[in-house]
Amino acid sequence: MDGIYLGMDGGGTRCRLAVWDADKKLMYEQTGESSNPYAVGMLEAQKHVKQLLQLSLKDKLVEQKTMLGFCFGSAGLGRKEEHEKWEAFFADEFPHLVPRLLVSDACLLLAGSHLEPTGLCLISGTGSICLGRNQAGIEVRSGGMGTALGDEGSGWWIAHEAIRRCYRSSEGRDLPTSLVPVLLSFYGFSSLTEGIPFFNDRNRTKAEIAAFAAEVGKAAHDGDELALSIYHEAADELAELVGSVQRRLPPPYPKRLSLAGGVLEADPLLRSMVCKRLDVRLDISLPKAGALQGSLILASKL
Repeated sequence: MDGIYLGMDGGGTRCRLAVWDADKKLMYEQTGESSNPYAVGMLEAQKHVKQLLQLSLKDKLVEQKTMLGFCFGSAGLGRKEEHEKWEAFFADEFPHLVPRLLVSDACLLLAGSHLEPTGLCLISGTGSICLGRNQAGIEVRSGGMGTALGDEGSGWWIAHEAIRRCYRSSEGRDLPTSLVPVLLSFYGFSSLTEGIPFFNDRNRTKAEIAAFAAEVGKAAHDGDELALSIYHEAADELAELVGSVQRRLPPPYPKRLSLAGGVLEADPLLRSMVCKRLDVRLDISLPKAGALQGSLILASKL
């Protein structure tokens, strides 16, 4: 069969596209700009997706091929209103991309993590969310509401807590920490006072704050008391995301959990802390594959 599967994985900083042939062999990859409407606005996000698709569909490896399945997953596509806006966009701009499935980026990672779209997936990257899907196709999510309402245990949250508590510690209102000089060096400040307008700037991005999480992790590994207390709280919050999904997801569903996202995948200390707080009946592992592979798995089921 001379057909293709097309998958897209969109996030706050970039959007990736891949094309596979009917035998699920990778034919083509391309990367574009953010497709997250909460990062760049809906019109800009849709413009980025349109540009990426137009570029890719003109490629000689892709053009004039029969579409076997198209899956678009993105941050900012987990709710009904968001889904309706994206569905209208694809219906207007790319009506030939059918059959199609529109899902959140967490759904892609769940499918990629287990190489099938059932089970549980806890994600801690810049943000945090847990998603579960049972064998009847019912999905339950916990978290994923952004920094204003949560993102507990995420890279942004860990970094934000550390920054906030460094200021408290400098005034003797929190645990002592070695992170203060690290914070100054990381952001290029000569004093904590210099950082106050920087951190209060409403244009400061999540990524700029979340980048400091790696330094907090290093301090936690070195036994820093304040960093460890943040890690313990992060582990509590992440474990509670999983527990929330388990309590609300109707059985039956596979008792397997993937720990995904840049923070959890990179840090064995935080992973071990989270695992100690989880249901002992869960089969816990790192992802078998990523979100883009998840888009292929979902597209091939259409």
